[in-house]
Amino acid sequence: MNKKLNILFLSSWYPNRVLPTLGNFVQKHAEAVAIYQNVIALYVCSDAKNKEKFEIVESDLNNVHTINVYYKKVTHSIPLLSQLQKANRYIKAHLIGLKIVNQKFNAIDLVHHNILYPAGVIAWYLKKSKGIPYIITENWTGYLPSKNTHQSWIQKILSKKIARNANCITPVSKDLQDAMINHGFDSNYEIIYNVTDTKLFHPAKDKNQTEKIKIVHISTLDDAHKNVSGMLRATEKLSKLRNDFEIWFIGDGDATPHIKTATDLGIHKTFAFFDGTKTTAEVAKIMRNANCFLLFSNYENLPCVMVEALASGIPIVSSTAGGIPEHITDNLGILVEPLDEEGLLNALNKAIDKIKEGKYNSEELSNYAINNFSYQKVGEKFVDLYQRILATI
Repeated sequence: MNKKLNILFLSSWYPNRVLPTLGNFVQKHAEAVAIYQNVIALYVCSDAKNKEKFEIVESDLNNVHTINVYYKKVTHSIPLLSQLQKANRYIKAHLIGLKIVNQKFNAIDLVHHNILYPAGVIAWYLKKSKGIPYIITENWTGYLPSKNTHQSWIQKILSKKIARNANCITPVSKDLQDAMINHGFDSNYEIIYNVTDTKLFHPAKDKNQTEKIKIVHISTLDDAHKNVSGMLRATEKLSKLRNDFEIWFIGDGDATPHIKTATDLGIHKTFAFFDGTKTTAEVAKIMRNANCFLLFSNYENLPCVMVEALASGIPIVSSTAGGIPEHITDNLGILVEPLDEEGLLNALNKAIDKIKEGKYNSEELSNYAINNFSYQKVGEKFVDLYQRILATI
């Protein structure tokens, strides 16, 4: 039996007490790898409530030992000195965390870094100082041309050096890979998808048949990203063609402006309904009881919620943003161009007809998710990549 590898997960985003859902997809990747290998996750961030300069919190979840190092928030009045002091504390916090990692691991075999900047500096440092190879898994939509996020000159320079020294970069979609290459990130690339819990997200055994088709949208409700207002306008037009559907907008963002839009359009609580933040288990239950998932984003990468919908055996109506078209075929749903509200209207109308006619196979939808996005499949792909990298060193 082969000895398990010691894998250190570093990340620029990771769930923490300040932002509990930040980078939860990174945590899922760590859990997928932990099925097969030894995994420690180290994450550093500032906390305005910290009284001590540094605070260490350790926890265990799904075979992943997590070390969170919180540092006291920097409040220097001079911007340049504030940035230097923040960088100093950020690096020191990582060094504190790495001491704990070294106590638990006799040696780190490979660093699995997530979200290139800024924590990639630590992965780069470990490779240069200790010869530890690292890969980078990337999810950031900021590289996409539709997003065009501003980056400082220092971020651009360091990001390219971190990427160039990585043994491999694993974007979660080909769309993101192409965007990173266009930004000049020279490296080896291998696409490995996001993860979903296909045991929690699964088709309903006996779905209640109702007169109205239930369509759900689950997101942050950020209009610039998710185009909720566009979905509402399409909903209003669809309500003039048929009355056998309802669309639920569920999210942890501010729904107030969207409720006003729905009220002004005369569809609030008749065709458009709103609900707040849900736990993962609650989202899974909502998916099982729904007939269709709706996404109309202006830009995307590979949204986990879309994968969860597939695992739940429900078809997708979505824009072609990001890596979504790499997966959604006619058997799995219907795609339209971003901002094409007329196209969305027609797609929703067609999808409802297909659902009522039994044209979508929930088992086929769920199996696609299991074969591509399950913890076991994604974990296997990462372990295979680690072993190939280590075999060349």
